Amino acid sequence: MDNSGRINGRVSIIDIIIVLALIAVIAGFVYRQTSETIGHIISPDETFFVTIESAELRHFVVGAVDVGDIMFRQHIRQPLGTVIDVYTTPAMDIMHRTDGTAVRVEMENRYSLHVVLEVQGTIRDIGYFVNGNDHIAAGSEIALISNRVIIPMGRVSSISTERP
Repeated sequence: MDNSGRINGRVSIIDIIIVLALIAVIAGFVYRQTSETIGHIISPDETFFVTIESAELRHFVVGAVDVGDIMFRQHIRQPLGTVIDVYTTPAMDIMHRTDGTAVRVEMENRYSLHVVLEVQGTIRDIGYFVNGNDHIAAGSEIALISNRVIIPMGRVSSISTERP
């Protein structure tokens, strides 16, 4: 590098920085033109149905969820969907006998709550999305809240485009 800041008297450091910045701008433009626009990702244009199961709940919790309620994701407080069906089954547990066998037994005063939600979101080949980029997947855990109840732990048991 000489006194003028040129390498071998030909190219300056500033010239290199300008060329690299120009390459970055062109690469960003090409990427933006070829990738899916954010408007397609965040616009809720499809309806799908999500069934969420929460186990070992008491009667006053399962009785506080009704058809027509709007459920929210607890951590972001944005609407997830509208309850279209709700039903309960007895909660089950595994009891170990003294002979080493295990049996499933009904838990007294505990219920499994099944909530079916109608959700407005986006369906892509990589999954189901609500509220922009909030990904919903079968098997994932989810905490729900409505105006009357908090369901601290549920599991997405199914997602379908057909009404169950």
